[in-house]
Amino acid sequence: MSSIQEYPIQATGFWVFGFPSVVVAVLKLTVAGYWSWWRVMLPSLAFLGHNPVYLLVGFLCFCWLKHEEDEGEPTTVQKHSTAGYNIAALLFCFLFLDNLLRRAEGQDWKGFWPCSGRFEAVVLFGMLSLAAQFEYWSRTVIGLNQEHA
Repeated sequence: MSSIQEYPIQATGFWVFGFPSVVVAVLKLTVAGYWSWWRVMLPSLAFLGHNPVYLLVGFLCFCWLKHEEDEGEPTTVQKHSTAGYNIAALLFCFLFLDNLLRRAEGQDWKGFWPCSGRFEAVVLFGMLSLAAQFEYWSRTVIGLNQEHA
């Protein structure tokens, strides 16, 4: 029996989104003191906000997965996944949170811009994040259903 775990916990996401948060925190402390701490933690908040939505939509989409009694060979989800939709959902989640912070802090702009802070932008990027998640998981479930057929 080996002491190395077969599937170790992968903390790459925390490092990838934690490092920009640390860089922005240093910028806040040195150059841009007017930034709120919510804005400093925005990369980490986007990552942490994206994960529950990812899991919830995944569980909802797996309700449409066809079940087979014969489990001859294990299926792999990675083979049918399309990472582009997941990355797009993460980007839309980031823009959603950025617009939400701009709206809460009163930094909204008059015109429409992806980071305007207007109510329409908050709703748009929230819905686009959910749509990208549903597209990601529905393609995964469709691929798994075709594999079982």
